[in-house]
Amino acid sequence: MTVVNRSLTRRIQHNLYMLKRQYGGTVSVYRLNDSRTDVRTGDKTIDKNVFVVDRAIILPVKISREVIQSISQISANKAFVYGGSFDAGVRQFIIDTRDLPAGFLFTNDDWLVYNHRRYEIKAINEFEFAAAWVLIGKEIMGRVPEQIFPVAADNFIALAADSAPQ
Repeated sequence: MTVVNRSLTRRIQHNLYMLKRQYGGTVSVYRLNDSRTDVRTGDKTIDKNVFVVDRAIILPVKISREVIQSISQISANKAFVYGGSFDAGVRQFIIDTRDLPAGFLFTNDDWLVYNHRRYEIKAINEFEFAAAWVLIGKEIMGRVPEQIFPVAADNFIALAADSAPQ
């Protein structure tokens, strides 16, 4: 039998709400469903879903330089060979479970887009009582995300035959 402390759950939800008001931003969650390549034409077909979270808690980014070096540095009797270096930003996102469809679970293959920057998910942590997820995203500076922009019409203009200019 699972005992649920409703007071604690309400307190967690209230704190998430307050954090979303102070540090909230729009984040798009992308999930790759399928990817196919036609061997004759070389055309690539990508099937992905996007879920827009209007108020995710976004914490400040930490930018650090990362260096990748080759195996020749480690092995003996070899000349020292430099590797590549690049700037990477690490940012934490907190996403309320109520902001995504019921039963949604993050995987390491998903990615986030915030402020036109793509963040690969490096770590997924879940709050108690399945209240929220804490995601650690890693951005590689200069990488352009392939985004999906939802189109919505908020207003409709009624056209009449007598209102046309003559």
